[in-house]
Amino acid sequence: MNTAKKSGKIGLFFVGAILIIFGLYVLFFNIFLIYQGVNAIEKIEVTKASDISEKALALPPVKQFPNKYIPDLGEEIGELQIPKLSIAIPIFHGTNEDELLKGVGHVRGTALPGEDNNSVLTGHRDTVFRKLGEVARGDVLRVENSSGVFTYKVRKVRIVDAEDSTVIVPKPKATLTVSTCYPFTYIGPAKQRYVLVADLINAKVKRI
Repeated sequence: MNTAKKSGKIGLFFVGAILIIFGLYVLFFNIFLIYQGVNAIEKIEVTKASDISEKALALPPVKQFPNKYIPDLGEEIGELQIPKLSIAIPIFHGTNEDELLKGVGHVRGTALPGEDNNSVLTGHRDTVFRKLGEVARGDVLRVENSSGVFTYKVRKVRIVDAEDSTVIVPKPKATLTVSTCYPFTYIGPAKQRYVLVADLINAKVKRI
């Protein structure tokens, strides 16, 4: 009888130890993800939305980059600036975990920022886009890259299902779509997406 109780206690001890080790692994892995995301964010001073003139709002979008190119997977292609949050985040071509751990991912097959059509960016809600929910209609987003500086104004905020493919559909004009998982405080794989849809309002293209 004592032997059985002793064996049972040993078994419970090992089960408990395994659960503790697994819990520590999950904890430190999430801390690592947050650390990677925080490192990708750089505080900057950017122009406020109120500083954009009416003349700038009337500028037509550019049709394409003057030095049009197709980036390689994982290549850094620019920087997303969010004036309201005073942050700038590097943009990488692709949406694999390698890219999303370093910054914002550009969805392959969508337009590059500044081009006519729909340019789609995505990022993790618990790292680079932790405060994206504070960005609202009328706020400004800016993309800076080797081709120029492209300023967008948020026209619409959407909350859609994760499988909603309308997020990446082509657009008749230059559009920047920024997406992240939603709700922001949800634990585990989120079933929805928080989406900003912004129109190009100003383009300062670098001439080569």
